[in-house]
Amino acid sequence: MNFMTSRLGAPTGHVGIAFEDRDIHMLQLREYRDGLKVMGAALVPGSEGDRSSEQLAESLRSAFITGGFVGRKCVVSVPRSDVWMQVVRLPHMPDGELNEAVAWEAAERFELDREALQCDWIQTGGSAGDRQEVLIIAVNRSCLDARLNSVLQAGFRPVAVEAGFTGVARLFSRQFRREADGGRVRAVLDVGSSGSMLMVLRGRDLAFCKPVSVGGRHLDDRVAAQLDLDLEGARDLRAARLDGGTPLDPSTDGAVGDAVRPVLAELAREAMRCLRHYSVSVRGERPEYLVLSGADASEPGLAGMVHGVCRVDVHLDDEAQSVTTLSQGLAESLPGRAGPVGGWVAAAGLSLRGVEPRRSSGRRAA
Repeated sequence: MNFMTSRLGAPTGHVGIAFEDRDIHMLQLREYRDGLKVMGAALVPGSEGDRSSEQLAESLRSAFITGGFVGRKCVVSVPRSDVWMQVVRLPHMPDGELNEAVAWEAAERFELDREALQCDWIQTGGSAGDRQEVLIIAVNRSCLDARLNSVLQAGFRPVAVEAGFTGVARLFSRQFRREADGGRVRAVLDVGSSGSMLMVLRGRDLAFCKPVSVGGRHLDDRVAAQLDLDLEGARDLRAARLDGGTPLDPSTDGAVGDAVRPVLAELAREAMRCLRHYSVSVRGERPEYLVLSGADASEPGLAGMVHGVCRVDVHLDDEAQSVTTLSQGLAESLPGRAGPVGGWVAAAGLSLRGVEPRRSSGRRAA
């Protein structure tokens, strides 16, 4: 992978463009020996459905100009709500044959024409007899092409398209490059708007992953229903709790907390089921800790709920303080406008695809 280098030799990543359900996060990182530095950042608010392809391209172009980015190469991820994911068991076979098998399997399961889907896969690490467990990742080509056309019109040069959770795995694996780190096992629960992803990382490899159908949108729905609010009002209340800005009055804060508690409990139970599946299907070592990531990861009460149900230490950052570094850089680049730092983790990992070394193995990695 080609990447740009500064005069001091620090590699600069591509521009990570993470299309989310409500916003677009654009981020570019530079990696130094002592950590990461935010070189460029921009938040394009609002739903894509509110803009034409030309308007979206203009928004991306303006963000590039004002965001402090260097170079036009980018790595793109699409919203989780546009991605179909399904864990299946398929016979062991060469990658080329598996590509074909996954494409046909996705077309059948998602009831779409094979040519209408762009498919990829990741080995989850599970196996039984002559079959392996594979996570199918598929997106409608028309949706993908529309976004890529806007990115191209804005002047960017896409070099790859990824699922957002692979960027999350990349960021939280970057400090585990030594051979001695190969046995270090950690879990990550990435909480997005329309759903979540439970990942287990071993060294710098993605050893296991499984989608969870509970996310921030379900928290919004619960608050709206329990407090008799419209969805926008519920989002605003939750956003105030996540951003740590102006505190809510105690009665309102307590009412929101009571409303979301059952959803948090469901998310924690789903995470526990995923970890049990990992321990049985992969027979892997228990994770040392679990990192909460994503725009909704800082929901008050979530960390304690996951800790109590999964019986594992829960953190909001990794050992390299990657999230803290992002928070500090974003505070300088987008003072008061960045929103929850967890929402930037995927874009950070996308950017780092431009600085990661090539692998000699053909095995797919995060």
